[in-house]
Amino acid sequence: MKRLIEIIGIILIALSIVIAYANLENFPENTLTYILIIMLVSYPLYILGHRLHRTLIIFKEKLIKWSVAYAFVALFIPLLFISYTHYEQLKSETFNDYFILYKSSSSFNVEGLSFGCMYSLILFVGIRIFSTEIRRKWIPNLLIVVTLFAYGISLYVLWEDYRGIHADKGLVTNKWNGVEESIPWENVTRIYIDPYVHYARLSNKNDETHISWTMVIESDSNEDVLYRFQNLHEHDLHVGNQIKDIAQDNNIPFIISNMTEAERKWYEFELELENLPKEPFHKFFQFK
Repeated sequence: MKRLIEIIGIILIALSIVIAYANLENFPENTLTYILIIMLVSYPLYILGHRLHRTLIIFKEKLIKWSVAYAFVALFIPLLFISYTHYEQLKSETFNDYFILYKSSSSFNVEGLSFGCMYSLILFVGIRIFSTEIRRKWIPNLLIVVTLFAYGISLYVLWEDYRGIHADKGLVTNKWNGVEESIPWENVTRIYIDPYVHYARLSNKNDETHISWTMVIESDSNEDVLYRFQNLHEHDLHVGNQIKDIAQDNNIPFIISNMTEAERKWYEFELELENLPKEPFHKFFQFK
């Protein structure tokens, strides 16, 4: 009987975390609902689960620590990622209207800077909460403060770091230091479309095999500009057709690489799976 009660306690703890994460869809659009579900449903289930799983003496001793752990796992981590998501959304809404195609980072080198700060912050906070053998607690505390400061600075500095394809200006890159670079359409020598199959990585359970394609824009500056398109989407097709029209207006060669049999198989499969109109995609990829 005791073992059964302990199992029920573990189930309630897991259920409380699931409810907390499922409740994230109410934040920040309906913050009040989010807070009420956390306070009246998720957190009480979490505490009840620990009470069933542990004796009353241990429960009283570790209640505060367990509460802090709940705040870290169920609130701090997801809200940190939500803050970054809304930051990217606001940034996109601010700059995206000026471009046919927009990317929120000017290069792959700075793209993961904010993510690196986020993961470091989660690591240091986790160590501070869950490690009981730390003698010099000021060290993780200092690392948390420094990392939090670095994260905020990275968001501020990278706000105007982006790149995109502009209908009139051509290829525009705005770096974090305020330097804007552009390659006008008259300097573009060729645009190359290369379909390929992205095979799922075994190390990532959320990764899936799908058809993708890259757009390589070559110019007389000898610096190729690369954009990747994941899966098949009508919006991406619209972007591709817009750039194709610009290429034709400026007499820029627009070359489509032929698909292999494996690529064509995944291409046809995704068209059927996503119920996409075949004719516009066939026309863009130059299928008869």
